[in-house]
Amino acid sequence: MLYLDHAATSPVRPEVRAAMEPFLTEVFGNPASHHTAGETAARALEDARARVARVFGTRAGDVVFTGGGTEANNLAVKGLALGALASGRRRVVVSPIEHESIRESAAYLARFHGVTVAMPAVDATGRITPDALDTALTDDTAVVSFGHANNEIGTVQDIPALREVVHARRVPLHVDAVQSAGWLPLHELHADAVSIAGHKLGAPKGTGALVVRGRLPLEPLLHGGGQERGRRSGTVDVAGAVGLATALDLAERER
Repeated sequence: MLYLDHAATSPVRPEVRAAMEPFLTEVFGNPASHHTAGETAARALEDARARVARVFGTRAGDVVFTGGGTEANNLAVKGLALGALASGRRRVVVSPIEHESIRESAAYLARFHGVTVAMPAVDATGRITPDALDTALTDDTAVVSFGHANNEIGTVQDIPALREVVHARRVPLHVDAVQSAGWLPLHELHADAVSIAGHKLGAPKGTGALVVRGRLPLEPLLHGGGQERGRRSGTVDVAGAVGLATALDLAERER
């Protein structure tokens, strides 16, 4: 079979599979455990976190490993919006051509938390114009979220122009970079939050990350043991994190 659908998913790269193998077999410790096996896994996890952070030009502590791009987008849109409710910000701005994980997250906030959702129109090529975005913003906007490269038509948004509009209003900007990771430079985004998914890059399905800069108020969606610095509870998939970091390194090297 000649496979030409890497925008939907990609096969796991041999280098990624080799990097993950030890953490699926002999190095199987829980990274939260305080014994040799756990501490070995924890070191590998933190190394993977630092490698992802380097690609974005940010701190390792800003990286939250997730179960894929959909979870990362949900955590960004819902987490930032819910984190802003206490300050009276009850508006979310997304475009009408976003991935369902962004649009449905916004719809959830509207249904269950009374958040207003604004959708600035896009032009004939699928681009959000700075003027349309500025019109959609108000003083009570909690977060703006849109894709870097559209998953259906491939349109690439003018991130610097849109970021200038959003940050002028002191509003956090989330960028869904699932389709652009490995193709476009992520360190130039300078967004407040960025999502990626491993399976677009040659890592397994079910791997992903949300990079959240600084100390933005991010309400967790998963509650439990407080892993990922309290932002995403649950035993972390060390093998998946190593696979994602390896795939991202390779994609950046070959971009």
